[in-house]
Amino acid sequence: MEISFIIIVIMIASILVTCILNQIFKKKRYIKYIPVIIMLPFMLYNFITMYSAPSENFEALGRFVMGGFLLFASLTSIICSIVLDIFHKKRNIKDY
Repeated sequence: MEISFIIIVIMIASILVTCILNQIFKKKRYIKYIPVIIMLPFMLYNFITMYSAPSENFEALGRFVMGGFLLFASLTSIICSIVLDIFHKKRNIKDY
């Protein structure tokens, strides 16, 4: 598979998770930020252990790729969460 296809699938999956959490928990705004909060430590772990841990063969490259995938997923999820918050705020202003 091509890496761009995998990145697009990961980005779409993170958007879907964020939107599903937004639909399920409409009253609680901060629930949709949970995927980002979960992915960030894993991303940092992969990037830090890429340099610090002694690696065999291509283990460092695998950690870099996994950290990159998590970076794309968390960026997409945080952007989607912020856009949903802005959209929700503007919709509430129009309702009054």
